[in-house]
Amino acid sequence: MRNSELARVLRAANPWWSRRRRATWVLDDDELATRARHEWAPATAGARAALAPLADGPLPGTVTLVVGPRGVGKTTAVKDVVAHLVADPATDPRCVVLVPAQLTDADGTLTDLEPSDLATAVRTPTRTGAPACDGPRVLVVDEVGAVAGWPRVLADAARRGDQVVATTSVLDPDDLAALEAACPAGSLTVRRLQPASLSEVLGARPTDDVGDVRAAYLRHGGLPRAVAEHRDLGDVSPELVAALAAGLHRDVCRGVDGCPLDLLLSSVCATTDRFVEPEPLARLLGLSTPEVGRLLARLEHAHVLDPRRGLVDPLLHRLPSLIAPERHVAPTAQHIATFSH
Repeated sequence: MRNSELARVLRAANPWWSRRRRATWVLDDDELATRARHEWAPATAGARAALAPLADGPLPGTVTLVVGPRGVGKTTAVKDVVAHLVADPATDPRCVVLVPAQLTDADGTLTDLEPSDLATAVRTPTRTGAPACDGPRVLVVDEVGAVAGWPRVLADAARRGDQVVATTSVLDPDDLAALEAACPAGSLTVRRLQPASLSEVLGARPTDDVGDVRAAYLRHGGLPRAVAEHRDLGDVSPELVAALAAGLHRDVCRGVDGCPLDLLLSSVCATTDRFVEPEPLARLLGLSTPEVGRLLARLEHAHVLDPRRGLVDPLLHRLPSLIAPERHVAPTAQHIATFSH
C-alpha cells in the first residue's frame, strides 16, 4: 500500500485529529454506535475496569495487549480508552494514533495490512498522515495478530518511549514469547477479555427464572452483543453471525477459499467427547490428521476452542447452522450444555 493510501486509512480511523471532531467523533463511530444499539452493560463495565489503568494517564514505554475471541468487545474497549484520553484537556489528541491492522472491505471481506505497512504506520506515523506532536505517542493497533512480524514492531515502539495498546483475536504462543523477549523488562501487560459464563449472566439477572436464563444462554452464549441482541431482538442478528463467520474464517482459514469453517465447527461439535481429537475429525472432514491438527491449533489460538473442553461459547455450536442452514442442524441444548467450556 502506498503511503498516500495508508494516510487515507489513518485519517478515517483518527477523526479526533480534527479540532472540530475531538469531542463529537464518538457519536458516529461505527463500533461504538453498534454497541450503543445493543449493549450488555456488565460486559462494558468489565472491559472498562480491565483497561482502566490505560485511561488514567500516559504510560510511555509500555505495551498492553488486549486478547480475546471475535465479538468479545476488544475494539470498543480500546476505543473507550481513546475517548477518555482525547477528552482530557491535558492530552494532545494528535499524539493518539489508531492503526487498524485489519480492514473491512465494502462486501465484508477482511484484509490485513502488509507487514511493511504496519511497520511504517507504527514506526513513522507522520509519513502516513499522522500530525506531528510533542512527546511520546499513544499507539492503538487493532487486530494486530494477523500481521507477520508484529511483536518486534510493537516492542520497538515501546523502546523508543511510546505507549502501545494492541488488540488481537489470534495469539500464537510463539508470537507472545517473541513479544515478551523483545519488550523492555516489565513493560508488557496482557489483558484478556472473555465471553460471559452462565454464572455471570445469572448474576446480572438475579430476579429472572434460572431455567429461562439458562435456556437463553445455551442459545445466545456469552458474547456481549449476542446477549444484548437476544434480549432486544429475540435472537442473534444475521449481521453478528456474518461478522463472526468472516472473522473466524480469517483467523482459522487465513482467507483461503474452500476452507470448510462451518464443517470444521460442526465436526468439532459432533465429535467432541472428553477431549478434542484430530483423528475422528480428519475422517469426518476427509483431511489428513496433520491438516486437521493445524486447523485445531488455529481454533485454539483464536480463543474459540479449549482442546480439553470443546468450543468455548454456546453460540459457536450453533454457528454452522446459522451460517449454512441448508447443511447443518443446530445441536440440542443438552449437547451444547455438555460440551461448552
